[in-house]
Amino acid sequence: MAAVRTILPRKGLIQPQHGLTGYESDQDANWALLDANVAFMSDLVDLQYRDFGLNGVVSGFVLSVSPTLTPGLSVGVLYAQGVRYAPQLPPSLSPAPGGAASYLFYNSLTGFYYQATPVAGAAGDALIGQVTTSSTAVTGAIAATKIYGRVPLAPTAAGNFTVPHWLGRAPLGVVIQMTSSGSIWFQATTAYDATNLYLVASAGGITGQAQVW
Repeated sequence: MAAVRTILPRKGLIQPQHGLTGYESDQDANWALLDANVAFMSDLVDLQYRDFGLNGVVSGFVLSVSPTLTPGLSVGVLYAQGVRYAPQLPPSLSPAPGGAASYLFYNSLTGFYYQATPVAGAAGDALIGQVTTSSTAVTGAIAATKIYGRVPLAPTAAGNFTVPHWLGRAPLGVVIQMTSSGSIWFQATTAYDATNLYLVASAGGITGQAQVW
């Protein structure tokens, strides 16, 4: 009897070769059970990001200016719809709209796209950053805030102020950390939304940072 080598589809586990014992059906059932249920570390991380709604750039994916309307973009790691995307080569992008400020997003099913506002077109999309263009070139680029990133706070006067957080979605949480004397806290009516942090400063000229995720 010829030996049959079977690679299981989910995790690439290899079944024992057939024709060696009289228990091939039992072996097949056991290996199929393992393939369907064993958890790899990658599974646990992806499930965490999907369940918690954490989407965005983890590292890399730095936008850069360009003599054409297609911005430069480095490799990196991001999560969109709970799916990890980490290309080995810089991704190819379509040209950005000319003469505008546009926001670049990534969707795990449809890829990269531009938006006129910093709010995703679909739930779970990852914000890469903003590009500013002339009629023929990318003249400016701003990176999005990373997952577990920090947003600098530097109010110029006491009272209410607003700061874009650049997450591309409403934060799951925000912690304010002071880097000078004085205090910064959330406004009573709204703490944050999909685009901004709404804060209050005890005085102008103080500094801090907001840890967002």
